[in-house]
Parts: sequence; C-alpha cells; structure tokens
Amino acid sequence: MPAFLIYEVKVAIALVLFYMFYRLMLRKETFHRFNRVVLVSTAVLAFLLPLCIVTIHKPIEVVKAAESVFFEAEEPLTLELGPAGEVSAPWWPLALTALFWAGVAFVIIRVIVSILSILKIVAQGEVVSEEDGCRIIVTDRDIDPFSWMKFIVLSRQDWEGPHASIIAHEKAHIAYGHSLELLVVDLLSAFQWFNPVIWMLRADLQELHEYEADDAVLRAGTNIKEYQYLLIRKAVSKSGYSVANSFNHSILKNRITMMSKSKSPLVRGLRVLYLLPLVCLAIGLQAKTVYVPVDKDSEKIPADEKFEYVLNKVTVVKYAPATVKEEDVVHVNNVGDIQLTAGKNFDTAPVCSENFGHWLTGRIAYPNDCLYDGTLVAMFTIGEDGKVGSVEIMNSLCEQLDKIVVKAIEKSPDWTPAMKDGKPVATVLFQPVTFMIRIPDKAQQSSAVVLKVLPDGKVENNGKIYTKEQIKDIVPAHKAGEPQTTVQIIAAENVPVGVIDDVKMELRKLESLKIRYIREDSQDGVTRYMPPMPLGGTVKAEIPTEDIKRENLFVIRINSADKIFFGNKPCQDDEEMVKMAKSFLKEHGRKTKFFLGTDRATSYGAYTHMQELLMRVYNEVRNEKALEVYGKPLSELTVEDRNQINYQVPFGIGEMELKSGK
Repeated sequence: MPAFLIYEVKVAIALVLFYMFYRLMLRKETFHRFNRVVLVSTAVLAFLLPLCIVTIHKPIEVVKAAESVFFEAEEPLTLELGPAGEVSAPWWPLALTALFWAGVAFVIIRVIVSILSILKIVAQGEVVSEEDGCRIIVTDRDIDPFSWMKFIVLSRQDWEGPHASIIAHEKAHIAYGHSLELLVVDLLSAFQWFNPVIWMLRADLQELHEYEADDAVLRAGTNIKEYQYLLIRKAVSKSGYSVANSFNHSILKNRITMMSKSKSPLVRGLRVLYLLPLVCLAIGLQAKTVYVPVDKDSEKIPADEKFEYVLNKVTVVKYAPATVKEEDVVHVNNVGDIQLTAGKNFDTAPVCSENFGHWLTGRIAYPNDCLYDGTLVAMFTIGEDGKVGSVEIMNSLCEQLDKIVVKAIEKSPDWTPAMKDGKPVATVLFQPVTFMIRIPDKAQQSSAVVLKVLPDGKVENNGKIYTKEQIKDIVPAHKAGEPQTTVQIIAAENVPVGVIDDVKMELRKLESLKIRYIREDSQDGVTRYMPPMPLGGTVKAEIPTEDIKRENLFVIRINSADKIFFGNKPCQDDEEMVKMAKSFLKEHGRKTKFFLGTDRATSYGAYTHMQELLMRVYNEVRNEKALEVYGKPLSELTVEDRNQINYQVPFGIGEMELKSGK
C-alpha cells in the first residue's frame, strides 16, 4: 500500500480515538469556546501525530566470530543490467490511490463551489451598513440569514423586520472566527472524506458555533423567550452553503435546551486531560527502535571484523558502452581482498518475507555515469519487531553507489526476527554488494566461442572442422573471477535438435558456460545459462519440482513434425500460442515457469523460432505492465523502473527433451 494511504489510515484511527473521548467527556458541557478549541486542535493533531516518530537507540551486543567467512565462499545472486528491462505490480494500490484522490477532489470542489456561491450573493447584494468590522449585505433572494468571514447576509424581508437579534447573532460568529474554523475543518475533511468521524466532528463544531453565538446574544441583554420564539419562526429554511454560519441551523432543539442549561462547573474542564494518555499512546506506537551494535567489553562500536551475521552477497553487473575503456574503470577493491568474521548469537536466523537477495537486486540500478566497481558492505539491524533500521555502509565503494544501496535496504520487506531461547532478538546483518563493470568489446573478443553445428554432428570453428569430442580443445577453461564463457551455437534451420543436443552434452562437461542460440542468417539470438554435467555423468530430462509448483508450470512441446503443443493442446499458428502463453503468464505472474520440450528430430529452426515467440510473450507482458504501473512503455522507463518490472515478471524458461517423437 502506498505510504500516504498508510498515513491516512493512521490519521483516521487517531481521529476516531480523539472524537470518541470528546463525545464521552466534554460534549454535554457548556464550555463552548473550550470545546471548540478541543475539537479543532484534536483534528489538526490527528494529522500531525503520524508524522512524529520518536527514535529510541538501544545497544545490542555483537559476538566476535571464531573464523573468517570469505566472499568467495558465498553463493552469488547476480543482476545483469542489459539494454532491455522488464514486471507486474498489483492493481489495487493504483485503484485505491485513484479512488482516494477522486474523493479529495470532490470535497474540495464542493467547498469551492459553496464559497463562489456566497461571493456571488455578496456581489449581487446591497451593502446597507458597515459596523464593528462587519459588512451587512441585503439580498432580494429568499434565503435564511447567514454570515461568512466579514459578511452578514440577510434577505430584504428580514432586514425590513426586527433584525437586531439576528445581526447580534451573526456578529458573534464573525467575532469568534467561526467561518475560518469551518474552512480549516473542511480542508481536513477533504483528506479524510472516507471517515464518518470527520463529518460528525464538523457537525459538532457547527453546533458549538451556534451555542456560542446564542450565548453572546443573550449576554447582550436579549430576552431569552423572545429569542427562542424568533428561532422557532425562522426554523423553516436553510441557507444551503456549507461553509457559512446560518442563523437558522437544524439543531434548534439542542440550541434551546443549551440556553436553559446551567453552566458546567469549571472543574469538569479538567476532563480534557484525557488527551494526554491518548497522545502518549499514539507517539509510543509510532516509536522506532534503532539497535546500535556495541562491543561487550569496550561498549564501543565494534571494529569492521566483528560482524554478527553475513548474508549472501549480491552482484550487480553493468555492460559499459563501447566508448569506455578498461583504464576508465575505477577498481576500488577486489572481491577476494575483503573478508568478514561472522558470529551468530541466536538460535534461529532472521528470515525476510521475500527472497532478500533477489528482492535487493531488483531494486539496485547501476548509474549510467558511474564507472566504479568493487564490493561494498552494508550493515543494518533487524529489530525484535522484524523492522529494518539503522542502515550504514561499513565498507564504502563510492558515495553514489553507497546511497543507492542504503536507500534500497531501507525499503526492505518485513522480516521474521531471529529467535534466542524462544524469544525474538534484534540482529545486526551485513549485506555484501558487488558492482561489476564489463567492457563489451573485450569481453566478446576474449570469452565468446562460435560453434556452427553441422548436420553430421561435427562443429565448425574459425574455418576448421572438429568432432564433438574435440570441443573441449576449442572452449577455453574457465578461471575463477572471470566472466562466464559464452558459446554461440549456429546451425541451419533444418539441422535436427538431437544433433545440437549431443554438442550441448559435451559442453555441459565444461564449467561456467552460457549458451546463445543464433540462426545461421541472423546475429540476433537468445541466451540461456546452461548447468554443468551432474556428478552422475548424465543429464535427466526431468522437470525440477522442488521449488516449482506444477500449477505454475507449463510445457510447450515441439514434435518431430515441428508441430507446437501448448500443454496437450495443438496450436494452429504463432498468434494462438502467444495468446495462450500471455494468458498463462498473467495469471501466474512471477511464479510462471515455461519448459520448452523438443524431440531429437525437431528442426533447429522451429526450436529457435519458439524461443523467439516466448521472448515476445515476456516482452509484451512486461510492456503492458509498464503501461499499467507507470503509464509509459517499457522503452521509456528509467533503469530502476525497468528493473522493478523485470523483478515482477522474471524470465522463467527451461529446456527438456521429449521421450518420443509424437
């Protein structure tokens, strides 16, 4: 939910509490002016209290670890920022936001229309007198007397009859500033239009205005019985202008009762002290605890080597433009140069409500103008309430990247706190983030290997022909810390997929490879990460189900006749397949997994074409999501916004083999 809507909910709760106690404690008392101050003050206070956050610093002990944890031992989570970006946000926050602002606009327009109507009457009326800072306007309209700001408006009939009490009543409204109070409450009501309490509060405030004006008339010497008869005679019409104070208000019975009521003892005014515990409660609920790590012995912030718990590192990769050279990149540190000691003084580790590594990478955008790379370490706390607090950079990279990481972690989802002895405990966590810049030209020259697969199973590289067993002599061995080698597979469209699978089986015996499938007549292609050969020496054509629920998984098959089947349903053409795949992707969101199955006799042309169709499906869904969330196509979004879309609609395409050629 957007932050301002959460704020409005907090305001609504505060208003309900304040008003409920006002009704119970003060409403029936005769402290009219005092009650006015209480009502208006509590309304304003309800809007201010959610903004008052008290920070409580609480020390937390950090235990020194017995051994070091090196980054190289961590499982990396990598986000590569390429030329494209893409995702799916829920629709209801946008709907709630639109509904809220529509209500705000309606109320404000209603107030403006009411003010303009009053000004029109004033402009068309006759100014008959100016006294005590008030301007008396007589109109030919048949309306009830009312006042607004410095204007008192009467019909010609009321002006020509006895009107001394009416003028005295309206002058009291102006002297006490009632119109300004109503205007303030109307503006507050616009932002709480959905809350019935604000409208009840406004009605009570108008009622107090009438009590106070009536009291002023009676204190001026007007006979109470004659004044009450006047009110009864005028209780026929209404002014109809919500921002004005009308002489004839609809609370006539209450006004007459209040005139005859004995004055409340002053000691009852002390009931307003009910506000103090309510305000303290509201501030207490808003309090934020920040845990400060201290050394048990020295009571000081610990040195860098004394860390509580080290999370798996995440890696953000940026491909620099062709104009950037290797010497332009500022290498701040090396991943292998940094080590952390990690101690765990808890029984169960804190757990984020989402996969924190993937969540974080989806919210980190590598600035286009930044040429720093290296590893930074962010320290943050997880409180006993599971909230993130006190984010700091312990190992800095550069100010620009430091701020990006801090800002991202501060928006972290809630966590389940660590547990010790059955109780939640605060924890200090450390998040390593590696930023890497890759120079495209150099990377392509040094790590791209082109293999043209021939129909007989042999491969061609740089004009030479090799058997598939000789592939290991073509592809360079991967070295630790270097980018993964990309193998570009090129084949004619009529080459069977089975022949290419045999080549891939040999490639799986090597480590750290990416496969890029390219048609013989095109440089465009689709990149896939390819897992290495498992220890058993064979690759099973099975769908992994440990992390994938079958209801989110769909198999797209291409048989030996190049016929496409979406599940068990044959597709008549590409458009039908794209339509069904988009529908499935929208229904299952980021959990969607497509598996592309082929028979050995399936042609390579049909296989690459199907991959292009699946890429089209993802790109179209992501573009629709971008229009829905940001109102712009994907191509016009910033890198950070594109990453948000990508996070919500991540690619989920796997490969498998069919057991037959059906």
